This record gives sequence, C-alpha cells and structure tokens, in this order.
Amino acid sequence: MGWLQRSAPRVTFEATSASKEQEDVLEAMASSSVDSGSLDSPAAPETPAATADGSLPPARPRYWPTEEEVLEVLGLLSAEDRRDCDLAMANRYLRATGGDKRHAAKRIADTLAWRRAEQPEQMVCTACCANRKSHYMQVVGHDRQGRPLIYSCLALATNRDVEANRKHMISVFEQAIRLMPGSQQQQTQQQGQGRPVESWCWVMDFHGFSIRDCDPRLAKIFLNLSAAHYPERLGTFFIVSAPTVFNTLWRAISHFIDPVTKQKIHFVNFSKRDNSKLEGLLARYFDADTTSWLLREMAENRNKSVAHSKAYSFPDLSKLAAEGRSAPDVVAAQQSRRAQSTCGHDHLGSPAFLEKLEGQPDLLLPHLHKLSLEASAA
Repeated sequence: MGWLQRSAPRVTFEATSASKEQEDVLEAMASSSVDSGSLDSPAAPETPAATADGSLPPARPRYWPTEEEVLEVLGLLSAEDRRDCDLAMANRYLRATGGDKRHAAKRIADTLAWRRAEQPEQMVCTACCANRKSHYMQVVGHDRQGRPLIYSCLALATNRDVEANRKHMISVFEQAIRLMPGSQQQQTQQQGQGRPVESWCWVMDFHGFSIRDCDPRLAKIFLNLSAAHYPERLGTFFIVSAPTVFNTLWRAISHFIDPVTKQKIHFVNFSKRDNSKLEGLLARYFDADTTSWLLREMAENRNKSVAHSKAYSFPDLSKLAAEGRSAPDVVAAQQSRRAQSTCGHDHLGSPAFLEKLEGQPDLLLPHLHKLSLEASAA
C-alpha cells in the first residue's frame, strides 16, 4: 500500500471482503450526522492536472494571513473573546477558513465558548486513572521541525467507551500543544522559516483494528474535534497497517475530510521482514533515534508476549520531569520498563523526548502532573 502524494490526495486499497455485519456497522458512518459544514476548508484548491511528462506541477504557496487581517478578525470578536483569543489563534482560524474573516470570527467564538464550558486544558482521562491499559495514545517525541509526535496503537488499548476516548484524545491534544516550542509566545506573524510550531505529527498504528473499532461515533468525535476546535493542528498523519476492512470505513469518512487534510495523510505498512519503505518515509520527518524508536515500538506491539504487559505510565513521565533521571524511583521505573522489552526499548518515549522532559515539569499539563504525583504517593 503506497502513501499519498503531496499534490494528489488519493488512496487505493486492496479489495475488501468485509462481512455483512462489518458492512452494516460501517455503512452507519455514511449516514451519520457529521457536521460536514464545519469540516470544509473553503480555500482548498483542486488537485492540479499533470504536466506533459506526467509529473505534477509545484504546489501553490499556502495562504498566510497578514497582520492587518489578523487584527481585523480580533476586532470582530466580543470583548470577552478578545481577551481569550491571541494572535496565534486568530491566525490559525483565518487559515482554516481560507481568509474568510467573519467565518473565522464565528468559529473562534464557538471554540472559546466550548473551552469555557469543557475546560479542555483541565481534562482528565478518568479511564486511564482507573486502568493504565485503557488507552495507548500519547506524545512520545518531536519531529525534525519540533512538532510534537503522537503515537497510538489500537491493539494495546482496552477501552472503547466513546466519552472516555473523547476525554483522552482532548487531553493528549492539549499536552501536545503544551510541548510545542514557544507555545506561550505570540509569534504568529513571523514569516518563512521563522513561523511558529503549531501542529503535531500523529502515527496511528492500526495493528489490532477490528469490528469493535468501527463505531462511527468515534470517527465523528475525531473529525469534529479536529476541525471545529483544533484547526491547523494536524501537521502529518501516518496511518500504519490499516486492514482491508478499513477501506469501507475510509470511503464513509473521506467525504467529510477536506482536500488539504487529505494531503497530510500517509498510508504505510509495517512488515516483519522488510520495513525499508516505512523507515525511509519516517526518516524524512524524524531523526535517526526517533525513527528507530518508532520501528521498535511497532515491532514490540506485534509481539504478544511483550505487548500484553505494556501500559503507558504518565506518573513515570511526571517523576522524570520532576526529579530527573538519576532519582532512584525514576531509575527503577525505567529499568522495569526496559526489562519488559526484548531489546531494552523504553516505550515511555524517544531518547531525545525523555531527555527534553528531564527536570522540566512545566512542560507537562499542571493538573495531570499533580494527579500523577499524588497517585504515585498514594
């Protein structure tokens, strides 16, 4: 299965042979009441025609709002919303709406109302508090541009409750934002290479995908959250080893994904024999250590004798951030994690990521850091 070309967001799959039960579940997605209006990207251009030699012409430069446009959007907001909307947020929503200032202002107001009601920066995944094996989706590193890297694996997640997954997803998104370089600085008007880091990479490992994962409500939550309240946040999305049944699910949800987002998606396979294509793609985005970490992580998650004992421990991450890697309990926790591995792999995160967090508790969401330390002390 190849990955998507940047300028030609099309995907081809092998023929599927989904059961009648799977077809019935997946067809529900097509008729699900996803708010497609909020998912559109008005300024998304159509795929350009190929040139005479069969190659695609260079992609058009992406729209970047001027300072005057950003300030005009801020001027359309209420006094309360202006206090809560910085230049970065106004810039992102302008890009997401293709420069439609009134639409951007309305979507900003909707998101701010949602944030006041939901308080996502304080969101806690209660399922993971009760059982660390509930979800396996977390920030584990950064790419070459400094964008946070999220890794998830369906096989290691035991909880399929819709609300629990919504809370976990929001919490991970908020933690990714917290880890963005300069996330507290208003630097959105920088141009060229000086533009701020505002998006994340996500490696979604479909190993373990089954009929229980075909709940259209879960896909709807992801699509609506990403489009309505986290626009311009998804930088690159790697879908690894999607099974043939996913073809039906993709056909159902792809109608609600705008072309610009489709250009960010790469479909790739993990193989136990030859991962040269996957490694080559990952190496374009990540340094050698992070690429190796991802490949080892995927390999171990396909080893049942190892995977069944794995659970992500945010308390271990909090201890590392608070106490440093030389603290006795931090050393013991790392040794325990590595002992579970067949090659000394630490599934808490890439080497550079753990080094970055060492002694830096401010990089973690304060309420989760506090809860983690309290849970460890109990």
